[in-house]
Amino acid sequence: MNQASPATPAFFFGYRLGLTARLAILAGVFFLEKIFLNTFVDFDRAQAAESLGAALRVAQHWGFRFFVAFAGALALFAYVRGAAMVRTAAAAVQMARLRLGWALVHLFMIACLAPLSYLLYRYTPTDLSLAGVTALWTLIAAGAALAAFSAMAPLALWRNVAQSLGLIWSYAAVAALGSVAAMQLSQSLWRPTAAFTFVLVKHLISPILPSLQADSANLVLATSNFAVQIAEVCSGLEGVGLILAFSGAWLLYFRREYLFPRALLLVPAGVVAIFALNVVRIAVLILIGNAGFPGVAVYGFHSQAGWIAFIAVACGLVLFSRQSAWLYRAAEYPDSEPATTNPTATFLMPLLAILAAGTVARAISSNFEYFYPLRLIAGLLVLIYYRHKLLSLDWRWSWRAPVLGALIFLIWMVAAHFLLPASAMPPKLAAMPGALRAVWIASRILNAVLVVPIAEELAYRGYLMRRLVKEDFENVPFQSVGWLPLMATAIVFGAAHGAMWVAGGIAGIAFGLIVIRRGSIGEALVAHATCNALIAVSVLAADQWQLW
Repeated sequence: MNQASPATPAFFFGYRLGLTARLAILAGVFFLEKIFLNTFVDFDRAQAAESLGAALRVAQHWGFRFFVAFAGALALFAYVRGAAMVRTAAAAVQMARLRLGWALVHLFMIACLAPLSYLLYRYTPTDLSLAGVTALWTLIAAGAALAAFSAMAPLALWRNVAQSLGLIWSYAAVAALGSVAAMQLSQSLWRPTAAFTFVLVKHLISPILPSLQADSANLVLATSNFAVQIAEVCSGLEGVGLILAFSGAWLLYFRREYLFPRALLLVPAGVVAIFALNVVRIAVLILIGNAGFPGVAVYGFHSQAGWIAFIAVACGLVLFSRQSAWLYRAAEYPDSEPATTNPTATFLMPLLAILAAGTVARAISSNFEYFYPLRLIAGLLVLIYYRHKLLSLDWRWSWRAPVLGALIFLIWMVAAHFLLPASAMPPKLAAMPGALRAVWIASRILNAVLVVPIAEELAYRGYLMRRLVKEDFENVPFQSVGWLPLMATAIVFGAAHGAMWVAGGIAGIAFGLIVIRRGSIGEALVAHATCNALIAVSVLAADQWQLW
């Protein structure tokens, strides 16, 4: 392997690759390769394995969780406290060229891991044979990881980065161990938490429904018309986990604007609020079902009310805390003249209005969203309200935008082929009168092709991608956005698309890149609209309703 001169920095799609970008690429590659190798493992045999096989299965299960938590904690601590420590080492990594030879070695080793993954649990009848295959797999995997890092920069530079972090490694390890222990502990809390929720719901709703029957053994609350079993997933712990993640991330990101340690009180306040609203959610669910609307209760309200509660608590924490001089620094010194416009609201409210309308529409529907046009109406109204500010943005676009949109459409269709089962027009939509069905379909097309692209590009590329660069995001030129904000925004964008998160992440990167390269949000808007328009054509012309 010839080591390239570190004097010439590496570029990718025209952008210099810094330390963060290289680590993000490595993380993405490792994640995709794990998915690839998992396809060769016989997990049914793994579940039935005994002795050393059982120990290996447990080690894989918790080892992977520890590694993910450790990597996340390391990145977080390095960002918060170690930025200055790694600056010199990071500059050296940024100047290093990529090395194709080591990338090929990495791919060769991954190819070797495929048959070894196939042998695990299948053709290892004895503990000795399983130990041999496992040892060989581990050795090659370690070599593949080293080759991947070597492809990004010489190992000596990576060693300098590692040494510059110092005690952060220990802190991250402790945090990861705590996270894994918390995961294990939480599993033992599901049943007692569900039982506690059962008791609270029973006491809350008994005065309203005196005939309510309570089966404490099976956690079932029933009336003459409707019955609900409070399963472990309905205990409220999922909501608690979400609000813990949100409040922790919020306080971390805005740590310079809050007053600590008192601001930490927002965390238990959010936990209590989300748990209480989960109790209310189940009580209202029973009331809706008992009133003669079981379809709405089970298919609509049941799934959406949890998100409504989470949004309400999250927004409540933010709005309350930012108005409190006891918690928020800026509130101590209010502006003498309040601002006439809120730039954040301009960029976020269109998408938030669509999401809120969709949540309400699903909550009042059964297993088909009859009230989908509410999304279009809400989005249009907010866009009209902010029209003067929006018209001042740069909406110019070139031929590159529709071409990119068509390419993303092809990627989307390939991903949908593997991830989404084929589906025809929903029976309830087909059964609607012709005029109503036409209105429903027209609203779906208009929302997908016009309103959603505008709302999502404003929120993701216009706001989030630049807000990660600087608080005064409106004055951040798109061309100055680096790899970290681009990748973080793409990850959030992909996660918002559910099962299609991989294709969504790729689309997020593509839309972000074209905005950065061209300096106009109109490029991403037209690319996004083109992709959605082609999806709409596929749905209506080729009966590919799973895409909607």
